[in-house]
Amino acid sequence: MKRILFSVSLVFLALAINAQDFPQPSPKAKSYQVVGLTEMEIEYSRPGVKDRVIFGELVAYDKLWRTGANRATKITFGDDVKFGGQDVAAGTYAVFTTPMKDKIKVMLNSNADQGGTSRYDAGLDVATVEVPFGMSKMPVERMRFSFENVTDNSTDLVFAWSDRTFSVPVTVDTDKLAEMNMEEKMDEIDGLFGFYEDAASYYLANDRNVEKALQMAQKSVEMKETFWNVHTLAKAYKANGDAKMALKTAEKSLEMSKEADYQPYVKMNEKLIAELK
Repeated sequence: MKRILFSVSLVFLALAINAQDFPQPSPKAKSYQVVGLTEMEIEYSRPGVKDRVIFGELVAYDKLWRTGANRATKITFGDDVKFGGQDVAAGTYAVFTTPMKDKIKVMLNSNADQGGTSRYDAGLDVATVEVPFGMSKMPVERMRFSFENVTDNSTDLVFAWSDRTFSVPVTVDTDKLAEMNMEEKMDEIDGLFGFYEDAASYYLANDRNVEKALQMAQKSVEMKETFWNVHTLAKAYKANGDAKMALKTAEKSLEMSKEADYQPYVKMNEKLIAELK
């Protein structure tokens, strides 16, 4: 019984020790960049050279590599991109590579959370590109990823470790994203100007807080003019005792109603104008 308790105690002691924070041989790192409107981030561990020959020995040529230590490197794109000229949907991917002497094959794999190469399934690759595997001008002790040469529409994902480097171009359609954002904002405005008109009509229909009704009607028309919210604004001016502005606004709504060929508002504006005159 004592031996069992002693063994259990050792297990808990080991767990407690492992839970403590110690410097890691290959510390975690992240590189983050916004390209135009698109967020990008790469998360990896940074092994050191430590007087070893890296490429061709520690990292074998012509063999799959998780491109780092501890776990497979992960890259995240906030929007759709082109990775090395290939379409890649927004999302998070594992980065695998196959280093060769003068080039390197880079794969983005949709199984983003992988510890190494044992679970790698090439059928889940969403992009495979080959780029030159060049020599660094200066040796890099700890493996490094960075986003370089950033413009509104592009960046280069740059790798450097030991005496080797490679770069993959990443591009985004920022103009398209900007247009989509504008359309979304316009939809929001369309919803808001209708809400303000509804609020103004509510106050007027219930003969409550006519000053607030005028404010709501003005906000609606400032956002977007239609024959119907301009008509509501005319009624709000009338309710607040401003007959001159009410008449001018009703005449504008009448003209807009005729242009839209919407007879109910033509009649409503004609009636309001007659009352004001």
